[in-house]
Amino acid sequence: MNYFYFFFFISLGILVWIKPFAEFLKNRIISSNNINIIAGITLFIGLICIYVALTDEYWFERVWRIVTFILGIILIIRGIAAMFFFNQIKKAISFVFQHYFKFMSTISVIFFILAFFVISSDYVGPQKDISDCSSDNKVKLICDFKNPEDIVIMPDKKFLFMSEFGGISPYEKQKSGYFALLDLETKTKIIPNIIIEENIWGDPICTRTINKKYGPHGIDMIKRNDGRYQLGVINHYPNESIEMFEMIKKENSWEMVWRGCIDVPHEFYFNDISLRKNGSLYASHMYHRDITLTEWLFVSLIKSNTGFLVEWIENKFKKIDGSDGSGPNGIALDEGSNIIYINYNQGDSITKFDLSLNKKLIKKFIEAPDNPYIDGNDIWITSLDFQPNDFGECEFKKSCSLPFSIYQLDKDNLKIKNEYSFSKTVFGLPTVAVPIENEVFLGSFHSDRLGIIEIN
Repeated sequence: MNYFYFFFFISLGILVWIKPFAEFLKNRIISSNNINIIAGITLFIGLICIYVALTDEYWFERVWRIVTFILGIILIIRGIAAMFFFNQIKKAISFVFQHYFKFMSTISVIFFILAFFVISSDYVGPQKDISDCSSDNKVKLICDFKNPEDIVIMPDKKFLFMSEFGGISPYEKQKSGYFALLDLETKTKIIPNIIIEENIWGDPICTRTINKKYGPHGIDMIKRNDGRYQLGVINHYPNESIEMFEMIKKENSWEMVWRGCIDVPHEFYFNDISLRKNGSLYASHMYHRDITLTEWLFVSLIKSNTGFLVEWIENKFKKIDGSDGSGPNGIALDEGSNIIYINYNQGDSITKFDLSLNKKLIKKFIEAPDNPYIDGNDIWITSLDFQPNDFGECEFKKSCSLPFSIYQLDKDNLKIKNEYSFSKTVFGLPTVAVPIENEVFLGSFHSDRLGIIEIN
């Protein structure tokens, strides 16, 4: 709705400068013999607006609902005024048209201000204090994690593996993070052991030592053609790289054996990764590496293209033509159909992309989607139900309670099968939703916990 109001107010701000169009509308209304019908319709639309605005208990905490409520009041007043004070209105309209551009310049500026306000802010309510990491009746919590940004299910279905995110520009200075396992039976955190061995899956010139730190971001895991389990990691610290590990099952956990890396050229700034069984991969290039926060906010408003999909094959990075978009973020490859799903975070959309044709097939509006997760015939994604300026004080908190939604989409047509929305709960800023039986595990880029929601 924020985007609807953005374009609505922008359009009005432009239209009021077109005096012939305004005169046409004025003449049609003044000469109409059905003014009571027009007034009645206006009144009815106003009532609908108020009804829509008030359908949420906390309607006064969302900008678009407040705008809808105020618009409803204005329409009701206009409808009543047209019914009972039409002659006075005609005189007022005539006066306005005598000084048209003097009035319209002010009105146009108001419309433009409103447009950029609704697109930059949405949630204006108080944030819930969730610092104590306690579950509620909506979200169960597992505490003592550090920014569990991306999650995969291990092959034995007994563990979750996740990247503990260290941050990226322009939101914050890049720092080190690490990796974690969750034992699904005991719901306990395990720190995996890492062994450094020969580089056989990466670029031969890329090296790593056991003491070198990690700044993991997006991850993916596949069973290779040779039967081994390969984990790919987008790494930001201490330098940009893609790290490769073989995951080996131990008695009560999994071990990570380093099998190589790829140094990322400065022209790319990757977010997520999808692996093929033959060892090649795809990565999402978000935007240029030196982007400022101001630039990022501006792109979030205008939705301009900032990045694209990249393939790494035969030790070379290659752009995938036709994949350009605003803030490419999470990706998920369906290798059997040669389809990859791309979440354009700043572009507020998920796209089904055909790698054989280098063509976008279907695009679905989802607000600020992050990592997609393929589960059979479904895709699960998260959505941040607020605007960039709403992040505010979240920067200084371990966890944030801003509103969010989880979507279950049909993999073929991207239609919504289920939607789960949350506000004023004990979790926030989700990045990934991973379903296991009747539970969905939630990761976050800015949190000290994992979330779990129950589904039917």
